[in-house]
Amino acid sequence: MFLKSLEVQNFRGIVTGRLDLDETTVLIGENDCGKSSLLAALEVVLASGNGDRPVVELHHFHRPSDPSLTLQGPVKIDLVFEERAAGEWNEASLGMLARQLPAPAGGSRHLVVSVTAAAPGSDETPVTHWKIFAAGSAGAASQDDLDHLGAIRRLCPLVWLRSGMLLGATGDGPAVEPNPPARGELAKLATEVESHYEALLAGTSSNELEELKAGYEAARELLKRRAEEYHSAGSLSHTPVSEVLGRRADHRPAGLAFHGSAAQQIGVLIVTAAIIRHGLGKWAAGTTPLLVVEDPEAHLHLMTLASVWGLLEHARAQKIIGTQSETLLAAAPLHSIRRLTRTQGRMRQWRVREGALGREDTRKLSYHLRARRGEAMYARCWMLVEGETEFWMMPELARLSGYDLNLEGVALVEFAQCGLPPLIKLARELGIEWHVLTDGDRTGQDYADEARSMAGAEADWRLTRLREPDIEHCLWRHGYAGVYRHSAGIERPDDRRGATRRVIQRAIKRHSKPYLAFEALAAVSATGSPGVPPPLKRTIDTCVQLARGAPERSEAQRSPRKHRHGRHGRRR
Repeated sequence: MFLKSLEVQNFRGIVTGRLDLDETTVLIGENDCGKSSLLAALEVVLASGNGDRPVVELHHFHRPSDPSLTLQGPVKIDLVFEERAAGEWNEASLGMLARQLPAPAGGSRHLVVSVTAAAPGSDETPVTHWKIFAAGSAGAASQDDLDHLGAIRRLCPLVWLRSGMLLGATGDGPAVEPNPPARGELAKLATEVESHYEALLAGTSSNELEELKAGYEAARELLKRRAEEYHSAGSLSHTPVSEVLGRRADHRPAGLAFHGSAAQQIGVLIVTAAIIRHGLGKWAAGTTPLLVVEDPEAHLHLMTLASVWGLLEHARAQKIIGTQSETLLAAAPLHSIRRLTRTQGRMRQWRVREGALGREDTRKLSYHLRARRGEAMYARCWMLVEGETEFWMMPELARLSGYDLNLEGVALVEFAQCGLPPLIKLARELGIEWHVLTDGDRTGQDYADEARSMAGAEADWRLTRLREPDIEHCLWRHGYAGVYRHSAGIERPDDRRGATRRVIQRAIKRHSKPYLAFEALAAVSATGSPGVPPPLKRTIDTCVQLARGAPERSEAQRSPRKHRHGRHGRRR
């Protein structure tokens, strides 16, 4: 059973929200984006409750911001399962559920599990109902049938590894039910894995290296017998190559296997032990487990994380992975990423649509952004700057203006090597605000034209083009000529035509642009200075405004607004 989508209404922090799922879906978003609510909704349907009934409790109902108001309802949770290949759903695999489905007609069939609960009175207990039916079919739905719901749960068992569970922590969520024991040889291997794992965690092993090696070998054998192709996993790098090529990059030599480093052994052991504890017994033949992993990077070294990601990526399961790791995010396919935002209870998913990025766009983004500036994927707004000088200066100028760009969710991204179009395309697909700061020279004009063509009517929000040829000339004009004269070794003013450019070039030649940037920052922060140059201050203000308003702005809301600062000192 492949879960195609999840839709919820009036559930916890979400008034309305929908999540579309892939074979592997990677969730990112701020702490209040609704991610935990979505996962809890999955648990209501797929995890057993009171008498195996789905249980919607009082705390599941959406509460308005005013606590005096009544709970908002009804709660509604819809899970849509999809037949991925014609005839995949047949009577042998679905059992009693096959009676709910129409005969195959050449397209994919969909099975819906819909759970509802009306908002109760002050002294009442919520009553939960559910129905199972084929989407688009006139056939009768199964109403409150535990057998049909049990069949869904057997075919799509939920295994939820909460944050920290990879290292034995139980997490903050509900306790995980005891896992049904494996049988025969699998049981022996599972016991052996857990024994070595416990000894390593408790520090009771007399020889940790031998303990780790033995646990690793038992884990590999167990996974192999479960038909899991983990033995060829363990890399964080091949997914971007596949995306750029537009096909699976199956270029590794035949027979290439783990070299057995300690990091890889630890990765294999901790993932296997966690799955044994929280779900291995449920993974019967013919099932498609739904494996939810929160923060797999927690407490793991980067080398171990590479091994863990390889294992998860190759698991015979549908995966939902929530992460705050830019390293892990860079390894995930772009199409698998869902960036979640929530505004007034309405949750939205942002994703890279098919065909939105070409291969060349993907290549540039994979190197210049995802591999080198991966943390920017978590930002609310990108300040797109040309080079290193702006990269160093703008955060400090923002601090002098009273802002911390990290706290505001504004990330500096250099675009000169990548080019603007790929970055702006990705920002729009993922719902990230953006603003371009470019020089006033000829190259800057080309960049400005690109940004303006992609911004449309929102050019006032999206573009600052300096009047001056570059940021050094901007600083010179706004009171910091002395920094460049001193660095050039020329103390006396020179009013001859072209003197400013000669002085700046000499200063750069004697030192470097980054060095001059730090000298300029020291001058701006000095007592009695002219302060942050107005064009740069307005750029910072705009990015902060965009970031602060990002959760409220959706694609439909992106209408032109007059900027209170006018044209930002731009030239057309």
